[in-house]
Amino acid sequence: MAICILVFDQEEKTLQLWKNLQQASPKINKFQIIEPNSQNQPDSNNEKSTPNNESPKKLKIHEIALFNPKISRKERQRKMSRWLMPFGFISGLTFAGMTDLSTFSSFGFGTTSEPIFGGILGMIAGWIGSFFAARSINNNKDDLKSILKRNEEGLWLVLLETSLESQLPWPSINEIQPLEVINLNPN
Repeated sequence: MAICILVFDQEEKTLQLWKNLQQASPKINKFQIIEPNSQNQPDSNNEKSTPNNESPKKLKIHEIALFNPKISRKERQRKMSRWLMPFGFISGLTFAGMTDLSTFSSFGFGTTSEPIFGGILGMIAGWIGSFFAARSINNNKDDLKSILKRNEEGLWLVLLETSLESQLPWPSINEIQPLEVINLNPN
């Protein structure tokens, strides 16, 4: 996916860009308007939008996973647990079946239930492992620091995301004339 941040000085330009992109041919996967985060900027209401709710919801910068490490860590953990938990279950089931351990037999369970308990313990280990694996990734990027600074200065940001095979609709973007265009590599 290609991620691009557009910087604007007025909210009206972000809404105009949204209208222009609705008519453009390339498909935009994600379009998010990020409100300025300056103290002298009055809080705007998310319900205040164009008629018929045609505009996207305006978000604060800390509500977007790209800029909030806690949200991105939680998403990574959820994705990793989807494959680590089944892998842990199968591994625990296989290990308990191969070793013929009788760990739970002393608690009154039969020997046939040993592989099931091994699978459940393996699944729990996979779930715990997803927490540690998600925390080990560091997302400190210099581009993000400059974007946060622009947001603190009271500027509006638009996050655009497209698939890799499609390009951004540059004619529609250039028509609105953003102050700055920042391309990000989502690695």
